[in-house]
Amino acid sequence: MIALLVMCFHVAGNKFPSSFESTVRKIIRLLMHVLSHIYRSHWQHLVELQLHPHFNTLVYHVMLFSKQFALIDAKDSDVLKELFERLRRHSVAMSSSSAASELTATHTNSQLISAQLQQQADVVQNATELSS
Repeated sequence: MIALLVMCFHVAGNKFPSSFESTVRKIIRLLMHVLSHIYRSHWQHLVELQLHPHFNTLVYHVMLFSKQFALIDAKDSDVLKELFERLRRHSVAMSSSSAASELTATHTNSQLISAQLQQQADVVQNATELSS
């Protein structure tokens, strides 16, 4: 969504409005609220549908994007640090595993970290609620 906004402004030759960064920060903050809610309230549904590895990847990419462009305040990123590190380690492990064992590793790793991620999501939810 943010990339679409950037492309629209770039193609049209417009300058970014002065409120662009604050708008993107708000979008990211609200997106983190949604992701935290999903972790907190719908994790079991994701597991049942075998969507949890995809969801973890989505969260990891949002966190990478937020970190790269400093879109999350330091107090919020400290809360997310442990979750980010778990997802990063999982991502590194997945990229180094062979294609044949990838599915097994994903399932096993997801089971092992799902409870930890659920606990961390509760912390993220509380932190984002406090910052809003």
